[in-house]
Amino acid sequence: MEKPWRVKFRNLGQTYFPQTRVECRYTISSHHKWSGRDWIGIFKVGWTSVRDYYTFAWALSPDSYTAGTNVNCSVIFQPAYLPSPGGTAFQFVYIDELGEICAVSPQFSFCAPRPLDELVTLEEEKNVGEENEGDDLLLVVPKAQILQSHLEACQQELKQLQKKLDVNTEEAEKHKERNETAAKDFEKERVEMRNEIEELRNSLRCSLEKIERMEEKQKDTLKSNENISVELSGLLAERAENHQRIKDLEEDLLNLTQQKQETDAELDRVKERVKKMTTQRRDEEDERKNLQTESKQAQEELRTLQERLEASERSTEALRRDLSELGALQSHSHAELHQVRLQAAQMTLQLSQANLALREGQAAWSQERESLRQNAELDKDRLQKLSRELQKKEEWLQEERTEREKLEVELGNEKDCNRELRASLRAIQKEREQQQLEKQELLDHIRVLQLRMEREADAKWAEAASTTLNIDSTPSALETSGHTDLEEALEVQSLVHKENDEENQAQTEEDSELGSAEHFRKDTDMEPVTVGVQPDPNANKDKSLILSNIKGHIPSDLADFPLW
Repeated sequence: MEKPWRVKFRNLGQTYFPQTRVECRYTISSHHKWSGRDWIGIFKVGWTSVRDYYTFAWALSPDSYTAGTNVNCSVIFQPAYLPSPGGTAFQFVYIDELGEICAVSPQFSFCAPRPLDELVTLEEEKNVGEENEGDDLLLVVPKAQILQSHLEACQQELKQLQKKLDVNTEEAEKHKERNETAAKDFEKERVEMRNEIEELRNSLRCSLEKIERMEEKQKDTLKSNENISVELSGLLAERAENHQRIKDLEEDLLNLTQQKQETDAELDRVKERVKKMTTQRRDEEDERKNLQTESKQAQEELRTLQERLEASERSTEALRRDLSELGALQSHSHAELHQVRLQAAQMTLQLSQANLALREGQAAWSQERESLRQNAELDKDRLQKLSRELQKKEEWLQEERTEREKLEVELGNEKDCNRELRASLRAIQKEREQQQLEKQELLDHIRVLQLRMEREADAKWAEAASTTLNIDSTPSALETSGHTDLEEALEVQSLVHKENDEENQAQTEEDSELGSAEHFRKDTDMEPVTVGVQPDPNANKDKSLILSNIKGHIPSDLADFPLW
């Protein structure tokens, strides 16, 4: 069994001609990690080391190669480095950057073609309008030349197909990215709608839970009302018992009051008797003092009266204690009766409040149940509406994709026009730079001319001061020199003004082109292109300085006249 190579050679021949270049085609699998240091060598059969190669070439890959994918590649071996023809067998060997062998090709050899095999006879084609006159013309050409021309044509076609494939791959990638972006947007909207639907479901679930809680609350309220009713019946029975007890206490109070009245009457009688006895005792004391005797019978009666008095005082004190206890018992009975009445009134009020709360709870529960039912219906309608909107958005998204593809085609056309416009603008920019350089050279020439005029004027003035010629001849010489300088200055100024006019006209045309380019850039969202050279702020200053210097060297009789 063959070893599973990570690189596979394909479309190999059994023999090659050493006078022509040899193309080695191979396929890099997804299991091989290509590197710029990979190479392919031609080895003699029987080689034992990777250093035994006859010649080698670096393994190339297309520009669109991506690691982890299968890609077809090729490499060219030039004729000057191929082995001489003979019976020796060779092999292609693919070696990676680590020196590991990734693929070995079948054996092949290099042999010189035989003369008759190398020549091919071709029949020359005739023009359509010509008549069949004479014999057909035969051409004999080398077969290698035909194969070479066919090979070059095939390679050229392969390159064009590869370029088209790259363009189609790039467009497919862009289309894929656009589809992924649209899919992400659609997925985002879908997730948002799902979240909204989930929120609506949660709100519906919360509403149902709230209804259940309200029902449980109503049950608890009914149960509490039953407990309150039972407690109220017990309180009513206790109230009846308290009323009966109050009646018994009132009867006891009447009896005690009557007994107290009787005790008070008896106490009054005892007090009267005590008074009488006190008076009688006082009389007896007077009588005893008078008689100065004291009989036993009177003393016993007096002791008996004293004992009866003490007993009556004790009974009076007991009656007073009973009377105070009866008063306290009566006030306590009145307080208990008032407390029982307050409790009964409070229970009645609580019962009425509980009944009112029950009625309000039932009304609120029914109202909330109706509102929740309406909300549930609204949520269902809203869910259906969202589903319809989702379907409409999907249709709109499909229309947008179609429209976007059309716009992308138009944008590609506009970009081509934009590239042509950029190229023309760059050419205009280079032309403007060249004109600026020429202008700078002209200014330098003017400055040199100015210096030369200054030197000539100084020499002439020195000559005029040192010469012994007639005074009348000097103005004519100076005038001649001044006229010459004036003509040169006028010529320089005319050149400068002409240059300025051309510069202003070019600047106007450039501004209009820039305006149109800027307008086109805004329409097509292109980056702005800066065209033209910035005007030199010192140009006018240099020109005015040159003219002032020229005017300064004009003779005094011509200095006041205008130059134009």
